[in-house]
Amino acid sequence: MLSIEVGGIQRVTEEERKQNTTHVWNACTFWLSANMAVATLSTGMVGPSMGLSFWDSFAIILLVNIFSCMLPAWTATFGLTGLRMTTFSRYSFGYWGNCLVVIFSLISTTGWNAVNSISGASCLAALFGGSLPSWVGVIIITVSVWVLCVLGIKWIHKVDTFIWISPLVVWCVAAGTGAKHFHGDAVKSPTGANGAAAALSFIAVIFSFAVSWINCAADYNVRMPLSTPRYKIFLATYIGITIPTILVQLLGSALYTGAQTDPTWKHAYAEYGVGGPLMKALEPAGGFGKFLMVLAALSAIPNNIPNNYSFALHAQNFGPWAIKVPRIVFVTFGFVVATIVGCLASLSFESSLQTVLSIVGYWTVIHLVVVAEEHIIFRRARCSAYDFDAWDKPDLLPFGWGAIGAFAFGFLGAAMGMNVTWYHAPTAQLIGKKGANIGHELTFAFSAITFPLFRWLERRYTGE
Repeated sequence: MLSIEVGGIQRVTEEERKQNTTHVWNACTFWLSANMAVATLSTGMVGPSMGLSFWDSFAIILLVNIFSCMLPAWTATFGLTGLRMTTFSRYSFGYWGNCLVVIFSLISTTGWNAVNSISGASCLAALFGGSLPSWVGVIIITVSVWVLCVLGIKWIHKVDTFIWISPLVVWCVAAGTGAKHFHGDAVKSPTGANGAAAALSFIAVIFSFAVSWINCAADYNVRMPLSTPRYKIFLATYIGITIPTILVQLLGSALYTGAQTDPTWKHAYAEYGVGGPLMKALEPAGGFGKFLMVLAALSAIPNNIPNNYSFALHAQNFGPWAIKVPRIVFVTFGFVVATIVGCLASLSFESSLQTVLSIVGYWTVIHLVVVAEEHIIFRRARCSAYDFDAWDKPDLLPFGWGAIGAFAFGFLGAAMGMNVTWYHAPTAQLIGKKGANIGHELTFAFSAITFPLFRWLERRYTGE
């Protein structure tokens, strides 16, 4: 019998965790399903499209993911507090300063919802030879996601227990049937400053993909028993994110090389995006390959569940009025906005993907820095230093002046180093002819240096 989740961002008590209990292995299967997706394939294609060889892309995908996936795995452990990540951020960003986290969380989840839907829609468009417009595919995917998110976390975990298996079969078959078209030297990496610029920009893309889960990783662990060891949550989440991300991104890079060596693959890529080369790789499988294309498209559904589900939880943190709005209302609103944005963004997918990845990465760096420095420097890495009963009481939480100041300086760093389709920062242009995206490095430096100072001043003069 279907049951719809009615709760919101209220802290989950120890007694409530005995109902619909989440297990450690749920953290692994949830993220396996979310990352074993066609959008992950698209992200892997970005490296060769920037001019990097397959082997250079291989090294960046492997090394960057090994380290950057530790970050969402660490924030996932905060789910044991019973608070969602955007709510937990109130202890570092302040009750009202946390509205910055809410706004950018809503923007990033909407952007990802749209981008992921477009990736799935491109598979359907390629399968039907263009007779099925991308916007129709976007609607099919977003509606499916909306249904599961309305039902809630209980049904999401049930579905995610097994749904990652079908796209895994797709990628394994595609790797086998398309292997003869892959070529490690199809794209020649530039040398010198130009090579460094391309590598830095692709590093930014891969990093942004991995850390995009930071602002919601804790949301799916709030019903785990308090006795659950944190290291188990970390490992389960890390495995669930890292393994599919690396494998599928590598396949994406390999598929792009096929599009450079085979004219029919190249035409398919130009016509349909990621779905084109994937369709060509699966052609030898005949009718079974067409069935696998459908499964590839549907992999965008679990990929988008964290975005649509957490959209509602983010929105309920806007203030006392927002928590009174039923979760389903915000889930539906997020679904409508993502559908509209996805239909429009499908007209220019590649630039949309790179731009969304970059912007999400910049603000996520600030989010992580502020939460981590508050926890480690000012709370001495002790959960006992938090009054978790104060999560909805503005008078018992800081206003957030320290985080607001760090946020402003962090984005100043981003503005000085970003290199995306619509904006090329002066500092970024100093590296290579096309410039390098070094916005993440500058964002980290500016926010990490300023937050301790601003937070110390805030505590000194406000006592919070």
